[in-house]
This record gives sequence, C-alpha cells and structure tokens, in this order.
Amino acid sequence: MDNVKINTSKTLTLTLPSDPTSNVVTVNVNHDFGDSVVSNVAATRSSPGVYTVTLGQQSSGIYRLNSAGIHDVQFTYAMSGQTYTQSQYINVYTPYLDSDTFFDSHPDLIDTFEDVFDSYELKVRNIINTYCGQSFDHFPDKSFIVDGNNHKNLHLPLPISELKKVTFNYGDVDAEVIHDYSNSGLLNLEKVRQSGNFNSSYYIRFKPSVIQTNTSRIMGVKFKDNSDYKVEGDFGWKYVPLNVQQAAELLINDLMNDDSEYRRHGISSISMDTVSYTMSPNFYESTGNIEADVLLMDYMLFIMDYIV
Repeated sequence: MDNVKINTSKTLTLTLPSDPTSNVVTVNVNHDFGDSVVSNVAATRSSPGVYTVTLGQQSSGIYRLNSAGIHDVQFTYAMSGQTYTQSQYINVYTPYLDSDTFFDSHPDLIDTFEDVFDSYELKVRNIINTYCGQSFDHFPDKSFIVDGNNHKNLHLPLPISELKKVTFNYGDVDAEVIHDYSNSGLLNLEKVRQSGNFNSSYYIRFKPSVIQTNTSRIMGVKFKDNSDYKVEGDFGWKYVPLNVQQAAELLINDLMNDDSEYRRHGISSISMDTVSYTMSPNFYESTGNIEADVLLMDYMLFIMDYIV
C-alpha cells in the first residue's frame, strides 16, 4: 500500500495481459468510511494492456485526495464477456512536519537526510499517533452511521469540526432528515463544546430550544436506541497543533542523530565496566523523548474500561 500526502496528486496503473473489451477501464474510488470519492471515471490507455488514472486537482482547486484515510481504487473492465474488478489501496495521511521547516532548523542534516525525510516523518507520525491514542488528520465531507444510545448526547467515532447533516434511520422507510446546515428550518442539532479540540467535538446533541418547542416524535430529549443516525460533516483536526509539530521535530532529529538508539530499546542507563543495562519501567509510556512527551501530554486520549 502506497502512502500519499494529503492534497497531492497520485497516479495509479493497472497492467493487464491484453486490452479489455472496447479498451474500456472504469475507475471508482471509495474512502474507508464508505463515502465515494470518484465515481465511474474512465482510465487512460497508456499502451497495450496498461491503463492509468490520476487522482489530482479538480477544476474547483480541491484535490481528489483531500481527506486522510485508506482509499480503495477499483478498476473495472470486461474480458470475454465477463466483468472483473481489481482494487489498489492507498493510505492518504497528513504530515506533521514538512521538510522545509525541519531543515531550516537543522541545516547540517539536509545533505544526508533530505531524500529520506518523508520516511522519517512518517515513522515519527506513527509514534505520535500511538502515544496520543489518536491521529491529527482531517476528514472533510465524510459520514458515519452511529447507533442511538438512549442518551442526551450522541458519541461519534471521530471529533467533528463542522456538523452538516443528520438523518434518522438512514436507508429505512421511516428515514427523516433531522438536521441540515443548508436549511434554516432544520438547524436542530449542535456540537457539545469541548476544550482542547480546536472547535471539534466527539458529541452532538439536540438544541434545548428545539426540544422545548418541537413535539415531533424524533425530537425527544435523547437519541433513541434501536435506531441509527447518519452524521455528515467535516471530521478530525483542521490543522496539526503546534505542540504536535514541535514534538515531531524533536523525534525526527532524535532518529536522524541516533540520539534515541538506547531509549528506543527501553534502556535507561548503562554501566560500561561490566556491561550492565538498566531497563526503564515506563518504556511503553513514552515516545522516547521526555520533551516530546510533555508537548503531547494535552493531546493524549485515555480509554476508560468497565470495572466488574
């Protein structure tokens, strides 16, 4: 699976032993949340049996790959009267630090590491995600279907930065739009404000004024259990927090200078006389850099469990 930076172009190639029927290959791209990114686009024939598609910038200026996440690129074609589909997968991600910013602060490393910076940055990005229990990606114009929980607040799998539309029992005969940001008569829901999430929230709720005045069956004080809600909007982080960028710079510098060689293996001290190693008891609770840990502390998600 290829890693592709968000808001960039990517060309994918399908190679067949011979041309398909009528030289036609159709491409569909779906995001792993289930949303369609590209629908029924014709691939370009580059040579016999070789077809390409470029996921680039649209006439609007917006890139096709403007959202993080796994993308399933499906090539569909016909041969000898039978239809086939082949999938290729790409991982679109948000860099936490760009090379220009890093090498401006560390010009002595540019000759050695400029060509491999992306691999170091991607490694550090994964370390930060694991340490914090979340990523700092952006997912515009996406949707989730979430079960009601008989609570006043509905918890979402990712923080939502802009709430656009909510449909009650989506896909069922009794489906009904209960919130639509483009319709002034359907502004019934709101995000629950949470500090530290840059105007994003893991929860939505009915507006109190709507609950008091609307007697419709769907406007209760709780999201109904045994029902589901399709929530559409922009999810995740609009931009990478400055603390995360600074932590990424520290960790990339560590890796490039091998400064973390021992700490990455959980070694806190060494006695060279008799070659004695002391292992850190908190090895799995750190990025390997204390300064980076402090910078990331406010962005750690803690998963609570039930005590039986």
